[in-house]
Amino acid sequence: MIKSISKTIKNSKTFIKPNEDYYINDNYNNIYVLTDGVSRDKENGLYPVNSPSQKVSVIFSNYVHNFLLKNIQKYDNKENLLYETMVKGNEEISKFNINYLGDFLPGTVGIIAIIYNNIFYYSYIGDCFGLAITNTKKHLFTKCQTELVHKHIKEFSAFEIRNIICNNINHPYSYGVFNGDIRAKDFIITGKLSLDNIKTILLYSDGFENFIKTKTIKELISLNVEELNFNTNYFCDDDKTIIKIAIKE
Repeated sequence: MIKSISKTIKNSKTFIKPNEDYYINDNYNNIYVLTDGVSRDKENGLYPVNSPSQKVSVIFSNYVHNFLLKNIQKYDNKENLLYETMVKGNEEISKFNINYLGDFLPGTVGIIAIIYNNIFYYSYIGDCFGLAITNTKKHLFTKCQTELVHKHIKEFSAFEIRNIICNNINHPYSYGVFNGDIRAKDFIITGKLSLDNIKTILLYSDGFENFIKTKTIKELISLNVEELNFNTNYFCDDDKTIIKIAIKE
């Protein structure tokens, strides 16, 4: 038996900023989508309330969910399915961005997953996370692609990070973002896990990263996602989204 619950919590910034995370928790079809829109610059001192990053998160998420619903039975190789799904989702973002005139294309990162025949298949780009938990171990099966660029962030301008490093597989500090750039496909990572012995799988945006790190195996397995709320200190003021997938024997 598989049961999933989810929650998103808007950021606690000192200025008005919309929640640019988005998720689809399809418990019936065992399809899970979580995206995190890339933060924008302020305009005339204000963050754009009508955020294009929020829009591309929604566009991408809804597209990939529908594509998976229609095609899950057509692909024998489910990792290829998830890869192709992400590529096509990025193409949808390209259509949205086609008339964008700035040098900082609206973009999003994320992780998508399906469960099929007791196998958990996943695909991700950027800095969203996936954690598999047994009774004795925690296994982080994703790698934060922005780790190196954050370590060297003071060495580059914002323009260089967004336009020279982003989606450039040849740069040593490169990372992927779905912003319509065809090169984003170079950063799509796929994988699979047998659900044998796994008790819980957590998918979450980076706003929950430090909070999850502080929890024990027992606390994570018993985590009541629905009780998470805006007022709790999660060691981060960014948007926070989590999908908890509980596997019960």
